[in-house]
Amino acid sequence: MGLGKKRIKWLIIVLLSIVFIAITVCVIIVSQRVLPTDDLRLAREAVSEAKDAEANVYATKIYNESVQMYDSAMVNWSKENSRFIVFRDYSRVISFAKRSKKKAEEAEEESIKQSDSLSKNVEAAFVSLAKKIDLYNKLFKNLPLPKSVFDAHNKSRMFLSESKIAHEKGKLKEAEILFKKADIYINHANSAAGKMLRDYFNDFAKWKNLANDAISASRDGNKVILVDKVAHILYVYQSGKAIRSFDAEFGPNWMAHKERNGDRATPEGTYHVASEKTHGRTIYHKALLLDYPNAEDRRMFALKKKNGSLSRSAGIGNLIEIHGNGGKGFDWTIGCIGLQDRDIDDLCRLVGPGTRVTIVGSIEPLSVITNGVDF
Repeated sequence: MGLGKKRIKWLIIVLLSIVFIAITVCVIIVSQRVLPTDDLRLAREAVSEAKDAEANVYATKIYNESVQMYDSAMVNWSKENSRFIVFRDYSRVISFAKRSKKKAEEAEEESIKQSDSLSKNVEAAFVSLAKKIDLYNKLFKNLPLPKSVFDAHNKSRMFLSESKIAHEKGKLKEAEILFKKADIYINHANSAAGKMLRDYFNDFAKWKNLANDAISASRDGNKVILVDKVAHILYVYQSGKAIRSFDAEFGPNWMAHKERNGDRATPEGTYHVASEKTHGRTIYHKALLLDYPNAEDRRMFALKKKNGSLSRSAGIGNLIEIHGNGGKGFDWTIGCIGLQDRDIDDLCRLVGPGTRVTIVGSIEPLSVITNGVDF
């Protein structure tokens, strides 16, 4: 029995020694293993700094890669922590964390570079867009444009203003998006208005001939009225020279060719003063009634009715006058030519019934009207 007890005691000592050695080995293994906590912290800080630099906006792809790698590191860390301590391996966790940190630093650097470039690009774009809006204001603002063109111009100005505010606040991506909207609208407005103006000047050769004939008719000393619709000026010519000029206003649809009653377009062609209306005979202070429609107007009216471009119920219209009550600063008449009261007084002292009146779109070519500006 004594020998058996000694053997048991010896066996226990051996087992305890083995356990002690095993624990010691585990402690040594664990103590020598590199933990991922520092790498995870550095990766987390790098991702946070990248986001502060708005890398999620300006370097989206690289930033998202850094986030994905950090998430992978966290998943692997959780997986390893669930294993028995001796078998834990943090190498993949550390690898993902280091790659996440590197990508985050790249994203931050790229974001700073892109945002700086974007800021400069947007600032340059503001200058370009302002020129387009200035072009509209110089060439097209006073034309009788369709509402869609007018609205497009206003939307462009609104988006440009909002874009500048976003830019000042450092919201460069938002500023870029707003700018692009503004650019789309002003391009539409300028393109539509430009086409309308170019199409209108297709008749310039005809206008030039009418104007030259009118001026020639004044060379014998007779006074002739020549109306330039684009310039909004009524001239009085005598002996081949303009002796007076007055600011004029027309119908809101003055760029259209007058076709029928009620279209609020001011006609073009050669007419004569049929009669003079003074106080009591007109609501417009004074008026010179023209002999519209002339033979050409009637011919075109009949042709358009025949080909169906005008309805059968349409009337050709009449009562086109040069009259007072003008000076409103916009085109407001039913198709007549409006002057200020003092100007119609002066005009009536210069001319009377029988005076030739020639109305043209413009006496100057489009290149002069636009001052050579390309559009």
